[in-house]
Amino acid sequence: MSHSWKRAISYLSYLILLLSVLFFGLKYQHHLEIISSETFEIKGYFLFQSFFPIFIGIILAIPSIVQNFLKKGHWKVNWLRLLILGLPFIYMSTIPILYFTEIIKFDLPFSTLVWVGYFGADGSITLNSITGIIASYIVLTSIRKQTDIQ
Repeated sequence: MSHSWKRAISYLSYLILLLSVLFFGLKYQHHLEIISSETFEIKGYFLFQSFFPIFIGIILAIPSIVQNFLKKGHWKVNWLRLLILGLPFIYMSTIPILYFTEIIKFDLPFSTLVWVGYFGADGSITLNSITGIIASYIVLTSIRKQTDIQ
């Protein structure tokens, strides 16, 4: 099999994986939303709503992770990228998780922005999704293999 066919199959497999996770994840989120509206138990729904975008970011980082594992060299962490870009997004995406797991029992800075959003309640769902995807993607792609120069 030629190299371009292998790449096409790998892209197609990745697409199927990504679309399957999106489809089943959103279907499960809808199921949790219905249960929470009937039982008034919202913890599971909001925890899933917070973790699901993080999982999507992990799936989006898979091609980079695979490329790094196939390289020869030693692992290197881009600390500057991780601290300047990753830390704020990690913080914003974990505020709902910290709240619902009751790990932290006080208001955190910018938590109102995450809960209410700048544009209202719908904006906070979008903000949670975007920050979760970006946070997990940045964390996973900040760890790379650097080739040894001889």
